[in-house]
Amino acid sequence: MDNPEILFLRCTHFDPTENELSRLHESFPLIHLTVKEQDGYSVDDIKRAHIIAGFPKVGDLRSAGNLRWLQTPSAGVQQYAERSIYAHDKVILTSARGTYGRQISDHVIAMIIGHNHNLWTYRDQMKQKIWKRYFPLTDIWESTIVIIGFGDIGSSIAKKAKALDMHVVVVRRESGNIPEYVDEMYTQESLDDLLHRADYLAVCAASTKETLNLIDGRRLSELKRGCCVINVARGNLIDEKALIENLESGHLGGAALDVTESEPLDVNSPLWTLPNVMITPHASGLSLSDSPQIVSLFETNLRLFLEKKALINSIDFDKKY
Repeated sequence: MDNPEILFLRCTHFDPTENELSRLHESFPLIHLTVKEQDGYSVDDIKRAHIIAGFPKVGDLRSAGNLRWLQTPSAGVQQYAERSIYAHDKVILTSARGTYGRQISDHVIAMIIGHNHNLWTYRDQMKQKIWKRYFPLTDIWESTIVIIGFGDIGSSIAKKAKALDMHVVVVRRESGNIPEYVDEMYTQESLDDLLHRADYLAVCAASTKETLNLIDGRRLSELKRGCCVINVARGNLIDEKALIENLESGHLGGAALDVTESEPLDVNSPLWTLPNVMITPHASGLSLSDSPQIVSLFETNLRLFLEKKALINSIDFDKKY
């Protein structure tokens, strides 16, 4: 394919600058590039495109008869990982895995420190001008963090947790070499044996059929009393109703949720008002580096695509990651 039609859909994570667009045209003079806002494209735009970078509406992809490659600006691709949503089975799907680990791990560490040092309480006290201090819940360097998922995000969390002298336990799909910043590593089959040890449970695994409600009511009840649950993956990995029950009962010490089962979170959800919960609006991955990294990834993949080579971060439609 010498002169592909490419459709860029701008969004918060993918907003190419004029300089970046010019660079693409200079590097690939035969491409035909159309740039639209994420909600501003037409079905005709979709029909013409051989390549799309962005988040098209899933229901529109059946009209994309020319589509050969979809590059998402996200690490998670579950809504696009079904062959049936496409016009044919020759579409390559790639993710932006590897572009979010640093900023999301910063967020997770902030949630750990904020929870442990009562920062949410102090913030609430400011509104009433209350001068009252509290001991931290524990010494962070004596805490254990159990990290579920060990891709770019999970490994970045592990590095920063170890820098805080936490005891780092990793749960991943498959066994592998244990890096120096991880104290213990297990496969998912061992999860039930580890939950009672966690002072902090960080959920950052891919959303698949196998991880749906991975942290269900039974597993939430097996967590150490006072454990803080942090979810930066997808809301469907945790049973939200059971999570609320364990927070309200006092079994869990807190939760920091960047993702929820439905987004935006329902205005009537108890999670909004629980004092030991921090809700952020799927914002942990936001960084000024997002778009430049994804543009660079796309440029590398475009060269590989035109050379008919394997693309970086290609998704296995059978595994959904």
